[in-house]
Amino acid sequence: MSVDIDGDMRPIGSASDVGADEYGDPPPTAVMDLWVTEAITTTGSVSITLSWSPPTGAISQTIRYSSEPISEGNWESAFLLTDELCGCANSYQALIPYVEGTLYFAQKGFNLEGGWSALSNNAFWPHQDISLPLLSR
Repeated sequence: MSVDIDGDMRPIGSASDVGADEYGDPPPTAVMDLWVTEAITTTGSVSITLSWSPPTGAISQTIRYSSEPISEGNWESAFLLTDELCGCANSYQALIPYVEGTLYFAQKGFNLEGGWSALSNNAFWPHQDISLPLLSR
């Protein structure tokens, strides 16, 4: 990717504009603080609540989940949790089938120009607290 004369990413939309300045709204900002705020398990399912800071410039948001960490390469194959969130949303609750293992969640925002944000961080459940031993000299 390249940038235009004032530092906007090029292209914004399906193709680069002719000239020095790219016209249009840049993609929404990427969410980097997606996290699982609550998880309640029942037989065969888990009720998950996710929270994050809303992405700047998004009109809608999509959340997906998987049993594997989510990357740009496997985003489309991850299970769709929702694609109907307002760009201003900062939390979502869902009931997901669950037996065992780790569930990973990721989010992307979408703007009026048709631009997608970069992939969010992966939130996951269950999380494992790691305690390192205290070393003294």
